[in-house]
Amino acid sequence: MDFRRNKYLRKFHGSRIVGKLFSFRKQVEFPFRLAINWIKYGTATFLDTNIIMSDNLRPDGRIGKLVKSSKNYFVTDIIAKEVGDLTKNGLNRIFPREYKVVGFAKMREILPSICPTYYNFISWMYNPANIAVPDFPLHLLQSIKLRGRKLTNSQEKLYMRLMDRLKRSAENDFNKEGKPKTELAKNIDISFLQYFRKKIKNRGSENLLNDYKNISTILLFSLLNKTNVVFVTADRDLLAVMLTLAESLAQGMAFPYFFLPTLTSQDRHDLAMGKHVTRFLDFNEFRKYHENLLGDILNRYWQKDYVSFRIRLWDEKSQCFIEDLVLNFDSHGQDMILNMHGPLSCPFAKNDTYGNQLHYLYWPPPLKSPNVVKVLLSAKKIINKKNIYVLDHFHRENCRYAIDDQKNGFRNYYGFRV
Repeated sequence: MDFRRNKYLRKFHGSRIVGKLFSFRKQVEFPFRLAINWIKYGTATFLDTNIIMSDNLRPDGRIGKLVKSSKNYFVTDIIAKEVGDLTKNGLNRIFPREYKVVGFAKMREILPSICPTYYNFISWMYNPANIAVPDFPLHLLQSIKLRGRKLTNSQEKLYMRLMDRLKRSAENDFNKEGKPKTELAKNIDISFLQYFRKKIKNRGSENLLNDYKNISTILLFSLLNKTNVVFVTADRDLLAVMLTLAESLAQGMAFPYFFLPTLTSQDRHDLAMGKHVTRFLDFNEFRKYHENLLGDILNRYWQKDYVSFRIRLWDEKSQCFIEDLVLNFDSHGQDMILNMHGPLSCPFAKNDTYGNQLHYLYWPPPLKSPNVVKVLLSAKKIINKKNIYVLDHFHRENCRYAIDDQKNGFRNYYGFRV
């Protein structure tokens, strides 16, 4: 696993005193806080299709362990449809309990401003442009391949080298310090290789987008209802999907922090007149701030009040659930994430807060100035000061993202202009 991706773990390592304090927190304080959190916010358990259905009549160990751990079961409307289709095709339902169905359409009717957020999340999982993360060059090259275009010879060589690095990491049972990886770390490294391969192999596939839509729906459900969620699955690549989303969320929080306070009255006037405003970002400062935000999101021993999104992976080989991958969101983070529209804007969605009226166009640091990021700020064409409440069918006929979604289109999900 890339050491930078797990920097948040390093602050607990060092002296024996720090180690002992952390051990106390882990063994005593953390379970107490976790219990308080679960009592305060409750937990909704979402099931993936591979947990509900099987071609084997006899359930394996996952069902027995799962039914003992929760009482509130949910599925997304996409998974409910998959279950129905598989049942018609003769597969067996092995999960014995009933569950409720949750869908984006109903949530959007209640809060129209989440439309751009929902589709932006999908973009951030599919082809994110996160300049402060190790996989930025790989996402950039994949953006070309996902469009069906060929890489140049030099680009292809770099792409193969980056994929080979992921492959070596996935095959190695030891981390960079020479210590054995945890089961979660092993599965995360394998998941990143699967994640990047799957996007190319299933390019343009409805099933590929459905994975991202499920995650987006479940996260919105968690934040809107202020409840903890656990998504139970046997798809390992969803670990990489969730970590990629976490990296994107951290960048989505960082941009307003760095740019909104710098806007002068003249800047705002220029933006309103359709002009661009240029900013230059200190890359080292931005990367440090991004890493701190990401560390808070991924820190399972966080001391704040939060709701969490957990991925609970069933390992077919060992026939057990591995340690959960956990994302945490405090109250401020919840509000920000619910309003993360990225470059998108829906005619029915309020977008005059959290910098959602702005679009950011940015470049990675050039070789001549490796610590400078150029950013162009512009105002979006659609700016709404209030939500407009319409039924789902009207939204699907008039929102460009919903229209494209019905055609299984991918044009709104690229993070790069290439």
